[in-house]
Amino acid sequence: MSTWLLPRSELTPDQLRAIELPHTEHQVIFGAPGSGKTQILLHRVDELRRRLGSPDGRFRIFVYTNVLKAYIRSALDLLGLPEHTVTTFDDWCKVFHEHHISRRVPWDHAARRPDFEAIRRAVAQSIATHSVPLPLYDFVLVDEGQDLDVACYDTLRRIARHVTVCLDHKQQIYERGSSEREILAALGVRRRNLSLFDAYRCSPYVARLAAQLLDDPAEREQYLQQVRTEQTERETPLLYEATSFEDEKHRLIEVLRQRLLADQRVAALFPLRRQVFGFAKTLAAAGIEVETQDNLNFSSGRPKLITFHSAKGLTFDSVLLPRLVPESFPRTTAKRLRCLLFVAITRAARWVYLSTIADSELLFLDEVKSLVSEGALTIQQGGRIPSQPAASTPPASSGLDFL
Repeated sequence: MSTWLLPRSELTPDQLRAIELPHTEHQVIFGAPGSGKTQILLHRVDELRRRLGSPDGRFRIFVYTNVLKAYIRSALDLLGLPEHTVTTFDDWCKVFHEHHISRRVPWDHAARRPDFEAIRRAVAQSIATHSVPLPLYDFVLVDEGQDLDVACYDTLRRIARHVTVCLDHKQQIYERGSSEREILAALGVRRRNLSLFDAYRCSPYVARLAAQLLDDPAEREQYLQQVRTEQTERETPLLYEATSFEDEKHRLIEVLRQRLLADQRVAALFPLRRQVFGFAKTLAAAGIEVETQDNLNFSSGRPKLITFHSAKGLTFDSVLLPRLVPESFPRTTAKRLRCLLFVAITRAARWVYLSTIADSELLFLDEVKSLVSEGALTIQQGGRIPSQPAASTPPASSGLDFL
């Protein structure tokens, strides 16, 4: 049973206002990290289906990643919503293509997967020429709307009588996303309908750390003023400067065990997919049972190992961010890196752990270290690996991939 979805009775007045917005026009809702966008989305689905008397097949929630799909599905039973309510836009397009265009979908042979861009184009053309009776849905809702390509919104407004989009431009981490202005224009909306500024997820320490990633001083100050969570614990975020990759792995195991003893929901986020599965093997060898992004059960208390990109929209008590070294972010611009780290840090409600290698740190960590003087960050230097570690780990020649 999911525990992240709050009862409607516990939501704030602004969140309730977002849920109850009219369905007679499209709605665009801006929300800072922790403002409750995903909570709003699910309760608004329940609100609209009751208001409109919509049967189960007449509405959808679209998300960008399969991980977020699994996360939201874990709470659907609390509202009596069917599992098929939530899907990714690409999965929906693939199913539409198979049913209404051709069962043989375009294929990307180099990536060995469906060519989703070609599928989206084919579906958009089919929808635009009214190859099926429209609209297909009474309403659709979109989470993390900034990550969808703007062309998708033309399809969405055609297939549904009503569209609600939740977004936050500060969390746009995909190159092919959409700006707020593009989304508004595509839906024919003059301006966003509601802004949720108050943030209820991140503790003040976590928010202060995340704010270091915002370049604009005014935006940084505004974000910090939005935090409505009290600092109930004295524990500050921790930056661990390891002496080696082996030292970094050993310390991660220690930290993860400490968090589990505290009965916290924990995620370790990684820049690269292969790091997820490499560290999963290492943790398994240390006797720690984890779940990777390909096999997640959000009703369990096992630690989740996920990439930065797949962590969008999720929330955990503690978030661990190892491998903050330049080689973990190949071909990543400084702007994109800041956005990725902002998203990763703001997944944490209570505590953040960062680790790097002392002689190979990301440049942004120098900015983070200024928080030490404010009492908002702790730095630890690494030491030797014990000659007899608690559990053996696979030998590794590279910190990037040790499968």
